[in-house]
Amino acid sequence: MGILTLQICYLVRAGLRPLRHALLWLPCLILLGLPATGACETSLGEYSLKAAFIYNFSKFVEWPESAFRGRTFCIATLGRSPLDRELAALNGKVVQGRSIVVHKLSSPDDAAQCQVLVISRSELPRLEGILDTLRDLPVLTIAESDDFCKKGGMLSLEKENGKIVFDVNFRETQRAKLKPNSQLLKLARRIYGRP
Repeated sequence: MGILTLQICYLVRAGLRPLRHALLWLPCLILLGLPATGACETSLGEYSLKAAFIYNFSKFVEWPESAFRGRTFCIATLGRSPLDRELAALNGKVVQGRSIVVHKLSSPDDAAQCQVLVISRSELPRLEGILDTLRDLPVLTIAESDDFCKKGGMLSLEKENGKIVFDVNFRETQRAKLKPNSQLLKLARRIYGRP
């Protein structure tokens, strides 16, 4: 286990807020390519870790300037998800020089103003229509579904063998004019439409 992973485990065991400290250390873990999950995951909690991954995806993807209106960076959720509460903790954090605002949406039409859309499992039966609504817009789509990228989504988050893993649909990110960082791509379990 890497030194930084051990530090996260220590901080969690010391009773400090897990998400805040995961957000502090996870960028370092991602950049260094060290395992960010595993033994520590149970302590941090699955949804805290997934929220930290989403926060870091926001750091390691580049949006066109036209995707932004104002000084905020919008992360939105569609449908009900256990991630909602964890993502709300990101309100006010800064990413890409902008302050994060987290919104809960009732329709995919409202996502055009956002940079990240997390699609809950409850919305997966209507996934095709949701993705059609967002087609070619610079909105990073994320879901907790193993076949999300195969169906046209951009990033999928899954729990596999006690670890959080993710897949990337490179072709769809390119179509939406989003540029995933090479470090992010190196850590992906699978890349669809590989560069």
